[in-house]
Amino acid sequence: MKLPDSENANLPTMLFGTVNGVVGVIAALPEDKYQFFSALQEKMNKVIKGVGGFSHEQWRSFSNEHKTTAAKNFIDGDLVEGFLDLSKEKMEEIARELNLPVEELVKRVESLQQAIH
Repeated sequence: MKLPDSENANLPTMLFGTVNGVVGVIAALPEDKYQFFSALQEKMNKVIKGVGGFSHEQWRSFSNEHKTTAAKNFIDGDLVEGFLDLSKEKMEEIARELNLPVEELVKRVESLQQAIH
């Protein structure tokens, strides 16, 4: 659902599905938003423990019998949305590192979440 008053209302998106049953959305972000969410994602990687003891980067990397390659130039929406589930203390820690109030970070994550869902 895209909300007309959302600052992210006009993000171009593409829906995809895989043979494994995964359904996802790819959205093109303007450079400034990409830089912001990339920085947030980097901070989140340090705070959230990955699945099965893997780092989030390892978990989302491509791997086959020949090589393993980390995802590049993508913002992981699941990871970024995880900010909303953090404790107040963890939110404040990340907000301090990004020099923004917690309320502003919550607003930006929720705005992106609404634009792509």
